[in-house]
Amino acid sequence: MFFTGDNDTRVDPLHARKMTPCCNRPPPANGPSSSITVFLEATPPGCVEQQIQDDADELTFLWTETAQPASHP
Repeated sequence: MFFTGDNDTRVDPLHARKMTPCCNRPPPANGPSSSITVFLEATPPGCVEQQIQDDADELTFLWTETAQPASHP
């Protein structure tokens, strides 16, 4: 997951925009299946609803990518 914003002073958002398609390339033949890569770009701060949606998107992605199936006795 790449999460960036237009006003990010640490790194140019262009880097995340360019890296996302590279990570979404199909796996080689007979290779392991790859997960999807998500790119989110934040809106300017101050919008509470957008921050809630961004947090929900991040948690959903993390849950989907790291959740293990429940074991039944």
